[in-house]
Amino acid sequence: MKLIDTDSVQLNEKAAYVGKPTVNANLVLEGGAMRCMFTAGVLDYFMDNDLWCETVIGVSAGALSGYNYVAGEVGRTCYLNMKYCNDPQYLSMRNFALTGNAIREDYMFDEIPNNLDPLNYSHFDESPMKLITVASNIELGEADYHVMENGRDTRYLLASASIPLVSQIIELDGKKLLDGGSCDSVPVTYSRLLGNTDKHIVVLTHHADFVKRPNRVMPLANRVYSDYPLFVERLEYRHYEYNRLYRMIRRLHDEGVIFAIFPPEPVEVANMEKDPAKLFALYEQGYAHAAEQWDALSAYLAR
Repeated sequence: MKLIDTDSVQLNEKAAYVGKPTVNANLVLEGGAMRCMFTAGVLDYFMDNDLWCETVIGVSAGALSGYNYVAGEVGRTCYLNMKYCNDPQYLSMRNFALTGNAIREDYMFDEIPNNLDPLNYSHFDESPMKLITVASNIELGEADYHVMENGRDTRYLLASASIPLVSQIIELDGKKLLDGGSCDSVPVTYSRLLGNTDKHIVVLTHHADFVKRPNRVMPLANRVYSDYPLFVERLEYRHYEYNRLYRMIRRLHDEGVIFAIFPPEPVEVANMEKDPAKLFALYEQGYAHAAEQWDALSAYLAR
């Protein structure tokens, strides 16, 4: 398998959406840490084929992938994950041991986009699309939905991706936030309630038949988040909500209400995967599966 040459990839000088029409549809992106390499493949296929959804709703790594989609940055999500997956400053338990956060904020949201692999923030700021990030308000035990106003508004991206137990609580605008997956893993209901469109494309990071098991570290979560009982309750019963949600998504897809794209087989990539071959294979699978679904998706959008 030929992997991306991370020393020679040229970052995009012009946003891929420039001069292209948008579609009045919502794009909903599940999180899943490095499993979102599947999402990266799907989104790159969309961008290569000029499918630009006006509203993107992303959770955790789905929000990070959605950021690059809204900015019209084809290949950037894959490129960064491939290049930095073995860098302990990027996403690692070493970061957690040293800083209390598995994601090192100054590295991922400052050093990389501003120095190592510069990002043109105007691509996001001038985009005809908008990104809504999803975090969990741990005092309320409810999801927090935030419309990103500009490309440097990355604190909400960090909050959305701050995994419980390996991340410090992010305090923003009077709220205490952690990973959005705890309270709204796949915000398809929120997407439908927005009322801006009747078209909803949902990209998942688990196989359609995946069943989430009870949280094995609930005793620890009970101790760490004892001051936030409503959040603890969401963690404790998340597997029930998650499995019900996946059943609902399959049903809504079969009824033609939404269009769901699941990985075609169980995903074996770890949350903090360090093997670039596995990551790239998942990216390729996402790209290829989006191509296989393209005709059916186009028919759904045309109805």
